[in-house]
Amino acid sequence: MSDPTFGSAAAAVAELPPERLRSRFPADSFPPTSMAIAPLTSIAGQERACAAITFGLGMDADGYNIVISGLPNSGRSSAARDLIGRFATAHAPAKDWIYVHNFAEPVHPKAASLPAGLGTALQRDVTRLIDACRKELPQAFESEGYQERSRQVLEPMTSAREAALEKMQRGASLLGFGVNITPIGFVAIPIGQDGRPLTPEVLNGLPPDLREAIERRGQQVEALVAGAMKELRKIERDTRDAVAAMDADVATFTVGHILDDLVADFGQHGLAAHFEAVREDVLANIDRFKQLTPASLRELPAQVVQQLTDEREALLRRYGVNLLVSQGTAVPVVEERNPTYLNLLGRIDYEARFGSLMTDFSRVRPGALHRANGGYIILRLEDLLSDPRSWLMLKRTLKTGELRIEGVGELMVPLPSANLVPEGIPFSARVILIAEPTTVAILDLIDPELRQLFKVRAEFEPDLPAGPLAFAAYAAFVRRVADECALAPFDREALAEVAHFGARLAGRQDRLASQMGAIGDLCKEAAYLAKQAGAGQVGSTDVRAAIDARRERASLVPDRLLRLIADGTLRVETEGRVVGQINGLAVYQLGTQAFGVPMRISCRTGVGRRGVIDIEREVERSGAIHSKGVLVLNGYLLGAFGRRRQLAFTASLTFEQSYDDVEGDSASSAELYVILCSLAGLPIRQDVAATGSVDQFGRIQAVGGVTQKIEGFYDVCKQRGLTGTQGVIIPLTNVVDLTLVPEIIDAVRRGEFHIWPIETIGQGIEVLTGIPAGEHEGTFGYPEGTVFHAVAVALDSMGAAVRAMEGSPHAE
Repeated sequence: MSDPTFGSAAAAVAELPPERLRSRFPADSFPPTSMAIAPLTSIAGQERACAAITFGLGMDADGYNIVISGLPNSGRSSAARDLIGRFATAHAPAKDWIYVHNFAEPVHPKAASLPAGLGTALQRDVTRLIDACRKELPQAFESEGYQERSRQVLEPMTSAREAALEKMQRGASLLGFGVNITPIGFVAIPIGQDGRPLTPEVLNGLPPDLREAIERRGQQVEALVAGAMKELRKIERDTRDAVAAMDADVATFTVGHILDDLVADFGQHGLAAHFEAVREDVLANIDRFKQLTPASLRELPAQVVQQLTDEREALLRRYGVNLLVSQGTAVPVVEERNPTYLNLLGRIDYEARFGSLMTDFSRVRPGALHRANGGYIILRLEDLLSDPRSWLMLKRTLKTGELRIEGVGELMVPLPSANLVPEGIPFSARVILIAEPTTVAILDLIDPELRQLFKVRAEFEPDLPAGPLAFAAYAAFVRRVADECALAPFDREALAEVAHFGARLAGRQDRLASQMGAIGDLCKEAAYLAKQAGAGQVGSTDVRAAIDARRERASLVPDRLLRLIADGTLRVETEGRVVGQINGLAVYQLGTQAFGVPMRISCRTGVGRRGVIDIEREVERSGAIHSKGVLVLNGYLLGAFGRRRQLAFTASLTFEQSYDDVEGDSASSAELYVILCSLAGLPIRQDVAATGSVDQFGRIQAVGGVTQKIEGFYDVCKQRGLTGTQGVIIPLTNVVDLTLVPEIIDAVRRGEFHIWPIETIGQGIEVLTGIPAGEHEGTFGYPEGTVFHAVAVALDSMGAAVRAMEGSPHAE
């Protein structure tokens, strides 16, 4: 087999006919109208991805969470929702979760789970308990029955106290003393014969033996007082115990049955100890409820009443239930569109009080993960990564199997606060991440835990094969959009035009894009234009008009570049022939809009040994792929012309008026054309632009954006006037990628514009120069009258000149 480097000559390059410039979808491949087909109910062409999602949803094992990757609007979320909906119906409902006050450690609220729907019933019954404590309990302490029982309890105690005091006074009197009761205690005072207390002066004036007798009797009186004090304290203690027992009986009678019911109904769910703690707390705080009887509220100052009310409400809050999550009988399916840390993991609310942040268990709020617990949650990975704490805490939750809510103390907020550390909740939900392929690839590289925690990957195809199944899916989708948005029906030609748009989105004639969101938007825009025109159906002209309007809305930058080319600011020639200059083609991407622009590539060659000098590379404005492409050119020149001679030339190559970095190798064929023609001294047609990558053997390789490149050069030629000779050289392998606008297809049909598909450098040279490239004839080299012969002669001449200079004593 001959070396392809030498097989550069070829037969005349045939132009592409109009039929091959975009997809060919016969109108009869579609139903008569969109109303003739049922609306789309499934995702078409994504069988592999749907099977992966189904597998992940069915796996009952840790780590089998799912990452769904694909282009936006490709049906990723819809597929996830539909498949989850099928699994959710077969699952048991998720549990209700509550937080209650921890009487032993208030900063650590307790969590408890209840069967689905029971949390609401618990909250209702606990509210009944709180209302009873707030209203019925104070009223019970003001009732006539309570007052009567208080008298029955207190009267014996009062009588016993009076008897004890009387006994003490009588004993002191017999000893010649009286006992005065003061705020600080009992004081024994000696009494004279006249019945009056003896003053210190009188006592001091008494004989010593009489004073000693009085002092001895005083000691006896003190013993009597001490005995009386002991008896009085016991009476007071018995009184308090009797009152407490009476109050406990009243409280038990008023609210005890409610607590008994709570224990009976909810105790088996781990709440029996909590309600016993509530019972003990109610009994321990009876005095607070007694302070707010109706009578006391009328008598106390308003400020005091408010303070006592606030204290009581704070007390009653401890008896409440914070129903964190209640899903009823449904399996939760949560799609969190804003997965910030607080939205995902929950939060604790605070109240500013006297310069500090105060909180309690009732202010714990759930996050999306709490609402999804026991079910499914769908998150967008790009949104999740926008808050680094969200991703870190999600991973922690999946690794530990526990949900924890943090307060401001753990969030490092520099404020004085009463922090809570709620008990963790077991987490069991399937997490589904929706992401673009690039995001998944990058995260895979930097975070190895992604593969450990998300073991199932569902990759959505960016497109699907064009054929009867895809056509039917497109038509059914149009019907669905029309039904959902109340649009006019689409006729057969309109459906075909929508499919052409899908092929353009896919970038291939034999594929249709799976980005149904973009297809739906086009349908709405086309239906709007049809309605404006008063049409009852959407036709192909409406669809084309919508596509043209969309392109026009995004044409600000392309139009300004065209204006710069028209006024000569950017120099691009579309007529004549020039040595060392060719029209290359570049593609720019602005948002979702891509457009092509011609770029002038120039080359100057001369004697030297530096080979190809890429000016962009020299000034470090060349990307790695572009630099590789330039080095490939050296390889081609070496293989084509360096086997029998030492190459001694210098070629200076650049993109003229390029002020951005240059990347990609799609211009490498154009660069090679201009180098060869500069060496040969042959002028290149300026009415032809070229694109395509080249390998070291001179074979033309496919490039991206070929449709936009052709349209960009066509727009420039159209602006200056079509001459009938203008056109673009493209790789033959890119023909299937052509999805040109109808205007260019019509221009080709009229012979006003041309597209040449090629396979080798030689074919392109012939189009650009009109001269045969030449086929290597072994020892005879390239035949005269060919481009490659002229290149070989020039290289021989340059080599001789270099050798002469190097052999000259004056050579530098």
